[in-house]
Amino acid sequence: MEDFLESLSPRIQELAAKAYINDAHQAILTPQAHLLLKDFTEEDIHALKTAAAKLLAKPTVTASELSNLPQSKRYSRVSFACTALDKCTRGGILTRGITEFCGSASAGKTQLLLRLCLTVQLNDKLGGLSGGVAFICTENRFPSKRLFEMSKCFIKKFPANEINYMANVHVEHLIESDALLKCVGERLPALMSSTCIKLIIIDSVAAVFRTYVDYVERSRDMRRLANHLLQLAYKYNSAVICVNQVATVDEKYPDVPCLGLSWAHLGRTRIRISKIPKQIKLEGSLLTVRKLEVMYSPDTPNDFAEFLITKDGVVDVPPPLK
Repeated sequence: MEDFLESLSPRIQELAAKAYINDAHQAILTPQAHLLLKDFTEEDIHALKTAAAKLLAKPTVTASELSNLPQSKRYSRVSFACTALDKCTRGGILTRGITEFCGSASAGKTQLLLRLCLTVQLNDKLGGLSGGVAFICTENRFPSKRLFEMSKCFIKKFPANEINYMANVHVEHLIESDALLKCVGERLPALMSSTCIKLIIIDSVAAVFRTYVDYVERSRDMRRLANHLLQLAYKYNSAVICVNQVATVDEKYPDVPCLGLSWAHLGRTRIRISKIPKQIKLEGSLLTVRKLEVMYSPDTPNDFAEFLITKDGVVDVPPPLK
């Protein structure tokens, strides 16, 4: 910071020394009242702080330069490793933001979460982030047997990677909002500081917040949760997925996501998973077709894709026979 002092006039250099200002940061942070007590005039203060601001100011960046930034400096995506779903979401789930999965029971939300638990561990060339998963369960037990079954497919498909898929998924079971907030605010940051976690999953947020009687308190706690998650997502370039339940309001709105606008405004992307009245025979089994639909997102156009769930996990719907 000697360049900063040298850029000042001899008089201001002398005054800066008297005020114990050695660099531009101190010049910016030192209150004007303190400088006036050290014989600075208003013109001297203006000259000092202007010189410091010019030195510390970041250069302007054009839109073209932003679009050419390395991927790690913007955001990344976690692939579904399913052609239709990746096309619909433009590459998968975005990092540095909260994505909500909503849908009725048995729609396929958990199956998609387990698939992402596997794909995130792959390298970036295969659509992953070479990281682990923090999976927080607030309702049901973690489906470890199903994850193990799906991981066998990945071991066969990517034998050269030598990844221990089960060991990289860190699971926590909580049933109360206070415990969830403490986990996300204290224990999860400690885990992520020592372990490469690239995907945070909470299944589900509705289970711990639907029981609140005081809606003001509920909104406050949901904001606290979202703030903790976003801080970690931005710091570690991680993806965050929160599962939400749906409820029936009336015949016109049969499946409305829970927690209202207070929660909806905290997420960046909402994805609905549902079953559709169509079945396809695949490998001797009759499978129900499911739909993933992007409801809103600032990064991804509204779109939908169909998929199937098999023993190996999530797969594309085969094209119709001609």
